[in-house]
Amino acid sequence: MKIGVYGSAAGNFSEQLIEKAQELGREIARQKHILITGACPGLPYQAVLGAMELKGRVIGYSPAVDMNSHKALDYPTQGFSKIIFIPRTYAYRDNIPACRKFRNISSVLACDAAIFISGRSGTLNEFTNAYDFGKIIGVLEGSGGISEIAPAILKAFGNKLEARVISEKDPIKLVRQVIDRF
Repeated sequence: MKIGVYGSAAGNFSEQLIEKAQELGREIARQKHILITGACPGLPYQAVLGAMELKGRVIGYSPAVDMNSHKALDYPTQGFSKIIFIPRTYAYRDNIPACRKFRNISSVLACDAAIFISGRSGTLNEFTNAYDFGKIIGVLEGSGGISEIAPAILKAFGNKLEARVISEKDPIKLVRQVIDRF
């Protein structure tokens, strides 16, 4: 199973939130599943570091066309088993916000489930993609950002798609519940 972890790529995070992100990664690795992220810094990268502790498999989807461009964005390179780049032929490859959305769609499509920890507008984009694509969605309660407004977003959607949403405060329980739903 491939489980995406999406959340804030920048900000001042509490040690408690960093630990929860790392625990998400550790539990995904412990359960022998593949972690997918947007190959970005912040909370998703903390999940990568957690998975790395247990030698877990991690696939990063970069908004860059190659490793040099990825590094120029000041994005991390350590801890990934593989980094997938956007195609050089992408018409908007010089437009970083467009490349991030391309990456978001690609990474969410590649995963079987998506877990959200905190997050801002980019994470909201990943959340709506996961919902539209009918993914299993896990929301880490109490982590701030879009994770706090997810219930209101779901209520506003009003339609029933195939997506199944799980909310949980404990990162280990959340990963296990997501796996059980698969």
